[in-house]
Amino acid sequence: MSRRANLLVAAVVSTLGLSLAPATAANAAVTITINGAATGRQFDGVGAVSGGGGTSRLLPDYPAPQQSEILDYLFKPGFGAALQILKVEIGGDTNSTNGAEASHMRTASDLNCDRGYEWWLMQQAKARNPNIKLAALAWGAPGWLGGGNFHSQDTIDYLIRWLDCAAAKGLTIDYMGGQNEAGYSKSWLQSFKSALVAKYPSTKLIGGDEIGGAWGIVDDMTNDAAFRNAVDVAGVHYPCGHMSPADNCTPPNSNPMNLSKPVWSSEDGSQHYDTGAPHSPAQSTATTLTAG
Repeated sequence: MSRRANLLVAAVVSTLGLSLAPATAANAAVTITINGAATGRQFDGVGAVSGGGGTSRLLPDYPAPQQSEILDYLFKPGFGAALQILKVEIGGDTNSTNGAEASHMRTASDLNCDRGYEWWLMQQAKARNPNIKLAALAWGAPGWLGGGNFHSQDTIDYLIRWLDCAAAKGLTIDYMGGQNEAGYSKSWLQSFKSALVAKYPSTKLIGGDEIGGAWGIVDDMTNDAAFRNAVDVAGVHYPCGHMSPADNCTPPNSNPMNLSKPVWSSEDGSQHYDTGAPHSPAQSTATTLTAG
């Protein structure tokens, strides 16, 4: 993303029957019923993003006790955040928000699978939770790819080589995207999917990764059967707004239910870095979760 970024962590309230805030005259109570036997959309998990230019860079250099505690809080099941998905940046040697992350291929003849720290972070996550899902997305890429054109065969080969590095380190990448918030090419995503099927068939393709309620990916998948078959997950960034209360969500023109495929908020959760934590009681709404 092209703003201030950190390791984005979202949280889920799983305690049933918990009143989170007192009702006020201006805000009516809201009741959410949880029914595990109901049909409809599946909740795929809570995750975090390590990307946007070195946002987790300091963690590998922490003293061992504090580093281990932080990693436990992030990834250990039933403890702390207990993240279910970790999404990392595929480094491109370019400023991708707060800095740059190292590329595994700086030229067409260069390959170094030991650059960067995201490999280490994914290995630490897997060591604590073997069932955690891993996702990857490029924010930028070296200029030699396609003569500066990201949507090229060079880039597809480049991303497959990144998956080769992951495999060599014992990592299975569950989800891959195209390019972060830079527009997408339907034909390129279809070609990338073909390359994934040929070598890494278990890796699913996330399409879109656009910001600000940009639901065009849902419309394109709805209206184009070949494209819909290629993309496994429709990913949208901040569908309810960025640096906001996230209470004004723009729905897509097309009904996502018609896709019969997951629709994710594939980057979300950040509030304003100066004023996101304070919360006025006058703005609160009572929420009660009950078992159905």
